[in-house]
Amino acid sequence: MTDKHVNIPEELKNSMVRLLKFGEVPEDQAQLFLSQMELYKRIKPQSFDERELAKIREKISPIFFDLYRTIFKKLLSGSYDDRLYQMFINYAYMDEEILNPEQVNTLYGMLDETETPGHYPLYNLADWLKKIYSQEKDPSVNEFEQDYYEVFRELKKRGEIQEADKAAYENDVERRLSHEIDNLFRVGQRICCGQVATYLPLLHSGMISKDLASARLTGEKLTDSFRRVLNVDFSAFHREIVYYRPELIANKELIMKQIFPYVILVPTFGARAVMWQEITGRVRNSPGRLLFPLFTAENLDDLVVDIMARFRWELSRTMSSSVQNDSHQNSLVGEYSDYIQFYKKNAELSGEAKEKLRVQIDKYRNNAGDIFAADYHTWVNYESRGMLRLNKVARNILFKYCPFSRQIRQDLTKHPLYSPMITRYDNIRSKKLTLMEARYTRIVKRGLTLDADLNGNLMFHRM
Repeated sequence: MTDKHVNIPEELKNSMVRLLKFGEVPEDQAQLFLSQMELYKRIKPQSFDERELAKIREKISPIFFDLYRTIFKKLLSGSYDDRLYQMFINYAYMDEEILNPEQVNTLYGMLDETETPGHYPLYNLADWLKKIYSQEKDPSVNEFEQDYYEVFRELKKRGEIQEADKAAYENDVERRLSHEIDNLFRVGQRICCGQVATYLPLLHSGMISKDLASARLTGEKLTDSFRRVLNVDFSAFHREIVYYRPELIANKELIMKQIFPYVILVPTFGARAVMWQEITGRVRNSPGRLLFPLFTAENLDDLVVDIMARFRWELSRTMSSSVQNDSHQNSLVGEYSDYIQFYKKNAELSGEAKEKLRVQIDKYRNNAGDIFAADYHTWVNYESRGMLRLNKVARNILFKYCPFSRQIRQDLTKHPLYSPMITRYDNIRSKKLTLMEARYTRIVKRGLTLDADLNGNLMFHRM
């Protein structure tokens, strides 16, 4: 570990002691935290024992997340200019001895950088928690996929709370904050890290494998990466919703609407992105929530492709409101699950294709969502360029539910295996668009203006 007294700003020396004191951690808890971190510092890399780290992690994690909650609330309620506290809240920085001076100084300098907004709703964790605390956003689901209000119903069922307590529960900002920190942050950070062997809730050099400045995810980087994938799979964030405005259209109808999920950057150096939830509560036209590590050495496009695959899968499951393996379910989840479950009897699959799928099923332990995610990677990275990697059945399902953008369809029109699918798809789409344009034209001729939802639906069908 580095000498804490050289090459770093004076205000960052003895960071851990100062943070524990500012966070008013009880003396016995503070001493436990300090002793465990001293033990961690004495572990030599060559004799590193994952069991030792697991014991340290188990003891310090509850203290860390309680400290985070306390300091977060203090910074909200008071004017504290100390950059140390900002580094803790924004980067999970706690100790100058477990990072090298360059890493410490990089984090210190990042506080002065102005974030360029991206195209998507992006939040760092602290800003997201402010939305939860102020009740601008509802708390996220927990690790059992229960949202804040479902937890209330569970507590009421167990007799720990009464119906009369509902209003107080829903407006309890302290409880809302704790719910978000104990679930989305605590669990999400560990999953985003992706490396159990090196994970601690506070940032340390053992988890860092790339210069922090270049490893940091920004709105611009994420926007570029999402755009590259959406240039292939243009409908990934679209969903079918019921539209009803009798002053424009007399009857209810289904339209396609693009709803971008919230992207939340979790303070850790990680290797995974997490599809945390596909909608908010039970509202089907509400944004989902995606978690990314604030710092990563992974290929960002790969992370985005994977998370979009998992988002598509979970959204299909939710929108279809049916069990995953219902063979009558006309949805991505239903058809892909049937394809995997009944592949041995599928006459459209060759013997070689069946053997490859069997190996894939074994590799992913018969998890249909994981198999789809792997095929989706192939779909975006290879099939979209005419490089055939999937079997006929998988290709047909993916084209049906994750169609290529117009430009890619045009590029693949002459490909013998794609030409029939593309021609059929474009013909159906063209007929539907013609009817839609005629109907919308009549609305405009009545002196009315198409709203954002109808314009968005029109744009979708022109893609």
